[in-house]
Amino acid sequence: SSTFADWVLMGAPPLIFFLVAVILWGSLRSSGAIMRLVGKGGIEAISRLMGFLLVCMGVQFIINGILEIIKTYH
Repeated sequence: SSTFADWVLMGAPPLIFFLVAVILWGSLRSSGAIMRLVGKGGIEAISRLMGFLLVCMGVQFIINGILEIIKTYH
């Protein structure tokens, strides 16, 4: 009934997990070179952007929770 073969559904998640792990490992392994490349200003900009994204996610979680409470008890 699925549009994908069973081997794709069973094999894709571990493969994607492995690829993401390799990319993250490579990023962390070369973090010193990345820091030298972007410089102090680039690191500050990336830190601010990551903080902003974290705040946005927190606000969205709060909104989702409030909407779920309203939907449950209304």
